[in-house]
Amino acid sequence: MMGAGAVHVRRGEGPNVAVNAVLPAVAAVVAWGRFGPYAF
Repeated sequence: MMGAGAVHVRRGEGPNVAVNAVLPAVAAVVAWGRFGPYAF
């Protein structure tokens, strides 16, 4: 995702950079929920 964000910045595609920032954050929340100390 970091590489994709860099490519979008170089190409001037601002809104796509936001998507590349949100998706790893959502994945981190899901991973924390599944494998964290208070798994749900």
